Amino acid sequence: MKTNNEIKNSDQPNQNGNYVNMDTLINRVKDEDAKNLRLTKSFQWLYFALFIVYFFLIVANPDSDITIVKRISGICYLASMTVFALIFRNGYKEYRSIDYSLPVIDMLRNVANRYRLKVGKLLLLSIPILLMDVGLTLSFYDDLLPMSSVNRVLIIQVFYIPTMTISALIGVWVWSKKQKPLRDNALKLIEELERD
Repeated sequence: MKTNNEIKNSDQPNQNGNYVNMDTLINRVKDEDAKNLRLTKSFQWLYFALFIVYFFLIVANPDSDITIVKRISGICYLASMTVFALIFRNGYKEYRSIDYSLPVIDMLRNVANRYRLKVGKLLLLSIPILLMDVGLTLSFYDDLLPMSSVNRVLIIQVFYIPTMTISALIGVWVWSKKQKPLRDNALKLIEELERD
């Protein structure tokens, strides 16, 4: 079996027949991890700031022109922002706790797991997206009179659902271009290590 140093200093073929240098892969992983650490930290604070601003503008604002429906809508937005902030906080903790000093095979397994497209995470993201949808629907519901109730809800969904679908597709595309290759190369190297 190859030692960690032998693996680090050797080139391993990936699934396309090209060769992957272990040091290059680790550097690319570190760069991607550092970028994700910065993004998760920034977004967690952004959602926290938006929560405070929106709370005082809509929910705690004593203005009598703000209807109960608008306040409920605001509460839905706040709940959505809270869940998004918690998701980004969890991601920040995950990226902050990465240990590159682990044995190579364990580090590669962590990379493969970290950059796997996880259905559970996608389902978790659906919670704040649905809360935002409810908030948005309530926000514009009264503005779409004299349409029927069903038509008012549908017209909002005609804009919201495609926007969220396009956002999700962009997210998957970014993953396929930036993170999937890291995962694929890590899996190839794991296979090589386990075979030796």
